[in-house]
Amino acid sequence: MRRLLTILFVLFSLTSFAQSITAPPGRTYQVSTSGQDASGFVISGFTSETLLTSIGLVNPPSGVTFSITTTTGLSFATGYNTWSNITRISFTGTQANVNNALASLKINTGSTLGNVQISVSTTINPTGYYYNATNGHFYRPISTTATYTSAKTLSTQQTFKGQTGYLVTITSSDEQNFIIANVPQNNIWFALSDRLQEGYWRVDAGPENGTLINIGNYNGNPQAGTYQNWCGGEPNDAGGEDYAVTKWGGGGCWNDLPDNFSCAYIIEFGTWANPADQTFTGFYSANTTNTVAITNTLTGTVTIPAGLSSRPLLTLYRVVNGVDQLVDYRTVATNGTYTFTLPQQNSTYKLVPSLTIQGVTSTDFDLVWGEVQNINTPNNTAQGLVMTGTKQWKAADVNKNGVLDLGDAYLVATHISGYRPITEVLWFNSTDYDNITRLNFGSINAVTSFTINVVTSNVTQNIKYCVLGDINLSHSSN
Repeated sequence: MRRLLTILFVLFSLTSFAQSITAPPGRTYQVSTSGQDASGFVISGFTSETLLTSIGLVNPPSGVTFSITTTTGLSFATGYNTWSNITRISFTGTQANVNNALASLKINTGSTLGNVQISVSTTINPTGYYYNATNGHFYRPISTTATYTSAKTLSTQQTFKGQTGYLVTITSSDEQNFIIANVPQNNIWFALSDRLQEGYWRVDAGPENGTLINIGNYNGNPQAGTYQNWCGGEPNDAGGEDYAVTKWGGGGCWNDLPDNFSCAYIIEFGTWANPADQTFTGFYSANTTNTVAITNTLTGTVTIPAGLSSRPLLTLYRVVNGVDQLVDYRTVATNGTYTFTLPQQNSTYKLVPSLTIQGVTSTDFDLVWGEVQNINTPNNTAQGLVMTGTKQWKAADVNKNGVLDLGDAYLVATHISGYRPITEVLWFNSTDYDNITRLNFGSINAVTSFTINVVTSNVTQNIKYCVLGDINLSHSSN
């Protein structure tokens, strides 16, 4: 038994302190707005170790950046110098300080719509390696110089966190800028060559190996969908130059050189394009995808009778593939405007009102009974009370057959006696409700919900209602 308890204690200890990152659910961000909340990422399971943590936006819409407002105890990783309006950053600090920073994460948006993937990763701080948060790869600069072919071979002999290295490839401006910011050496070999066919420049290592990016010299004919950054007049094959370097002469552009040159180089680790797919050992990441959308508002104006004790409830759903997804709700207490935020443009929403109320009294019976007795001669003097308002006719048609008859009077009477209570509320678009008359009350239909197709930034839905059988409109919109 003691051995079993010991095993259970060890297992509990391991699971209780498992290292991980959790991500928040996706949010919807408004366009052209700074400082929107992006908190919710939490790192756990570490103790006093110094962590290397990275945050990156993966292919964000134009104008989207992020800022970190709490930075106590943190230090920039090499190549970074600001916490504001950035798309990528790496820094070091303890778990507690990193979590404080993550809790202060803010998103800033431009005018472009689209999805924003936020990727957060952490590992115990490795020396001599640089992490790119936008593709989830590590980079190790090697200052000891070598020929291109030697650098390419030496790169494949290195492993890091379970991944085999390769001579760095540069496939985007983001990756080029990352190398410029983080690697101090100049004239750096990277995996691009036309050694197999002069003028046909192909990626020479890594997951993109063999990809043709350019045909011809002097900038040549760039291939669609590829990235390149040749210096002016390059490549020029001066003296049989078949291999590429970046940061030529300390700048950011590329040049072609022969293999007898000896240059610094970079080893890249990671073969995936999305950091969410990384498989490094001892490395933890989490991602969340958010949406930048025009935030629409639904302004609902609801007419509430004076003295009403039971309050309407307005519930807003977004309709996705025929399924209602709850967005928000309001309890309506008084006449006025009730505003909802609609998180997705070009979507269909459903506004569903509900109200259970008993507002039918003996006065209502007197009205419907008086009208039924004079239904064919409404201009004659009533034997009882007679309805004079147009909305009363809709409320009086309790059996909803389009006419006023004894059946309506009977149902009101059974309600008053307690035998069969009436609690149904008829909801209308405000314009339809206002147009009800004693002649058309049978043809203007109530609705159970209001369908709203959002294509503009503001939508207004005016709502009125009457309680069936509430013929004096004491608990109905006037």
